[in-house]
Formats: sequence, structure tokens, C-alpha cells
Amino acid sequence: MKIRKRILGYVIDLFISIAICIFLSILPFLIVAVIALLFLPFVASYEDTWNPILTGIMNGMLLLSALIFMITSLGANFKLNLTWGYKFNGLILKNTNKFKLFTWWFIRNGIAGLLIFLIAYHLANDMDYQYLFLPIFIYIIYLWIDGIVFLLTKGKRTFTDIWTGIEVLETTKVVKGNIPRSGTKL
Repeated sequence: MKIRKRILGYVIDLFISIAICIFLSILPFLIVAVIALLFLPFVASYEDTWNPILTGIMNGMLLLSALIFMITSLGANFKLNLTWGYKFNGLILKNTNKFKLFTWWFIRNGIAGLLIFLIAYHLANDMDYQYLFLPIFIYIIYLWIDGIVFLLTKGKRTFTDIWTGIEVLETTKVVKGNIPRSGTKL
């Protein structure tokens, strides 16, 4: 049961992180498109300077979006004791502090978000992003190793858990009127 909960918790955390990053990376493109539609007819004679202005606005907004993602993630991980996916699945973290929690989350989810922002930046600037495939490939290999260690330990630990020193435990549900005895593991 714990294996399923951990996988579901990881998928929820990854989905939330990627959905936020995709939204925050598409938003600058939409805002610049609206700006271009509203103001381009009035400044059509300045087309040589208009594109760098739009690109600058988009780059600034992408940087701001990446900073918002990292700062809110850092704030959420420093405020909460575990991630949303693990919280929804009744899992708790042991041997953790706020910095370990952020490091653990960043390795498993934050890197994927930053890669999304890098790809959006390259698309916004019409740059070749072929070299980004290598970090993406390395990150996917790391996640595979993480999953293999997870399966070899029968769902007890991942490579990231071992590396950061975090242990994930399953909480027991307290039935109304029944209080767990002292010494009972939560």
C-alpha cells in the first residue's frame, strides 16, 4: 500500500510543479501577443525596434515567472513539513529539516520546472535548444535510477531519499474514539 501511495504522491507533486511551470511559461507569450495585437498597428513603422522590445518583455516575464516558481516553492517547502502529494496520501517525512525538504523536492520536481523555463526562454529568443536535450536526458536517467532504487528497496527509499537522508513513513488513520497506544508507530 505504501508503494502505491508514494508513487501517487510523487505523480501529484510532479504534475503540480509541471502544470505551474507550463502555465507560468506560457503566460508571457500570451501577454506579449496581446501587447503586439494592441500596439503593433500603431508602431508598425518601428518594426526594427519593436521585436527586441517584445523579446525583452518576454525574457523579463519568463525570468520573473521562474523566480516566482522558485520563491513560492521555497516558501511552501519552508512553511510546510511535506509536499502536497505526500500530504494528500497520508505520508509523513522523518529525519528532515526545511533545507533537506527543499533539496529533496527540488531534485525530484524543481529541476523539471526549471528545464521547462529554459525551453520557453529558448523558444522566446528563437534559439537552438538542442543542447538542452543532454540535461533532460541526464535528469531522466537520474529519475530512472531513483525508481530502480525505490523498487529494489521495496518502496522504502529512493536514491534521493538516501542522498538527502529523508525517510518516508505512512500514517495510520485514527478511527473516532480509538486513540493509538503509546509506542504505536504513526
